[in-house]
Amino acid sequence: MASGLKFLKLSLHDWRQFDSVILDVHPRLTVITGTNGAGKSTILNIFTQHFGFNRPFLSVPRRMKDGALYYDIGLRQPGEDDAEQNDEANRDPDAFEGDPAPPRAFSGQFVEFGTVQYSNNTGSSIGIHEQNTQSYGLQINNQQQVLGVHIGSHRALTNYQPVNNISLQPMRVAQAYNLFNQEIMNRYGGGHTGYSPIYRMKEALIGMAAFGEGNSVLQADNEVLNTFRGFIEVLRNVMPEEIGFRSLAIRIPDVVLQTRSGDFILDSSSGGVNAIIEMAWQIYLYSEFIKTQGTEDFVVTMDEPENHLHPSMQRAIIPSLLAAFPSAQFIVATHSPFVVSAVEDSSVYVLNYTGRGPSGTDVDALPEKRRVTSVKLDNVHKGGTASEILREVLGVPVTTPKWAQEKVDEILTAYLGKTISTDLLNSLRADMSREGFGELYPDALSRLVSASENGA
Repeated sequence: MASGLKFLKLSLHDWRQFDSVILDVHPRLTVITGTNGAGKSTILNIFTQHFGFNRPFLSVPRRMKDGALYYDIGLRQPGEDDAEQNDEANRDPDAFEGDPAPPRAFSGQFVEFGTVQYSNNTGSSIGIHEQNTQSYGLQINNQQQVLGVHIGSHRALTNYQPVNNISLQPMRVAQAYNLFNQEIMNRYGGGHTGYSPIYRMKEALIGMAAFGEGNSVLQADNEVLNTFRGFIEVLRNVMPEEIGFRSLAIRIPDVVLQTRSGDFILDSSSGGVNAIIEMAWQIYLYSEFIKTQGTEDFVVTMDEPENHLHPSMQRAIIPSLLAAFPSAQFIVATHSPFVVSAVEDSSVYVLNYTGRGPSGTDVDALPEKRRVTSVKLDNVHKGGTASEILREVLGVPVTTPKWAQEKVDEILTAYLGKTISTDLLNSLRADMSREGFGELYPDALSRLVSASENGA
């Protein structure tokens, strides 16, 4: 089979919240993490635009003092923030309401603010045309054809729908994928056909089982039977070990999960189990579909795959999918420390806000000057505990519950200002253990020593 294109590199600069973001895309797994608003979904949208998931970007409305309204499409000249700050005294403060600089000219010209490079070493420029518009799309010049599928962050709640009818024609991969993808795309665009993705999955599986095996008068169809059995093998790879998945059974009008703890119809599975099954089905159908197009290589983008999943499932889901789909390149946006650290051989990037204020300026007082840059993690940071990743990578300063931290603060208050001695430290340890916070003693000790050094 022919090799399909994948992504090699993405760079963005001076657009929206981005200062300078450079991602070297790993051939198997690239993870993008960071706080809300840092731009993870925006970056995913650039990748997904290659395979039909196009979401428009929204401009920021701004009004000038004369009442004229214009829309800020997020373009900046390189170093524009610094120029604005250094030229503060020369600007007319009454020119614009809440806007630090006049709007750019809406010339209609193409402005490049990024590039994407593919596995064939072709590069394409990313940009937009300067225009005064409420919403806009990106233009990727010389965009290459990348085969791929997108797994969104939201798993829609669905009502139970029994499958009362199936087609008299065998349900083949292309038809099954198109029907399932139609429901995904309709929901993606805010529409609804009356059927859920789960219904389309059950409809396909029942049809494949009915026509695949055959009987004494109905000829077996090995193609659809192999598709049905292939999905069962995928589930054996990706379903959590604690579920004890054994197989799928068809008991019309339902699909039944057979597990070591009992049998359950698909619709009654937990949200986490259903999320895994839906993700696996969507990727599996696509992987089988593109084989009919003569290639096995494709890209999977995933936005917050950890949604609905128990931490143990979050830790296992990406390695399981990599094993189940060895020809796929995965690009994942996540908040989960378990996903960040799940795979050693991967590229993990953190999107960080960086202050752009002049020397000595409190950048927190200048939120409009804070821009996003990318930092690639080494294995030391990827291999940390969940708490360490939350603190050091995702910027969560405290990983204990707020009420527990307040209790520790109360205990620690009684020791602040006292001379540090062995008896004092033993007393602190005993007090914390008595309240059930013995594991937090090292953190309390560090704070006590720091306060002592600072004269508190």
